[in-house]
Order: sequence, then C-alpha cells, then structure tokens
Amino acid sequence: MNFPWVGIGSALVAAMGGYGLLWYHNLSKAEQAEADLRAADYATRLYSTSLDRLTSLQLKRVHELVKGHFAA
Repeated sequence: MNFPWVGIGSALVAAMGGYGLLWYHNLSKAEQAEADLRAADYATRLYSTSLDRLTSLQLKRVHELVKGHFAA
C-alpha cells in the first residue's frame, strides 16, 4: 500500500494558506495596505519579480518576512 504523500502535502499547504488568510484578515485596513506594499517590496528586492510570479516557497518566505514585521 502506498502512503498518500501528495494528499497530506496538499492538506498541509491548504491549512497554511488558510492560516495566512486569517492572519491577514485580522489586520486593520491600514495594516493590510502596509502588508501588501511590504510583500511587493520583498518580492522585488529578494527575487526581482512580482508577487504573482513567485514560487510557493518564495511566497512562503515573503509571507514570513511580512508577518515578522508586524510581530516585532
């Protein structure tokens, strides 16, 4: 019997994405606007591209950096 790695991996990615959306939703409108600007800036500075062109791993890193800014 094969272990369902793809299904488990997909569920984990979906859960992490849901957590990111919940975190973002709990920010004020001003903080959301700042988070959007910071995310776009990190994408440009770190990867020389826009947010919509990042890989999932790159996007995760940008999210961690933006979230870290608000946690400080």
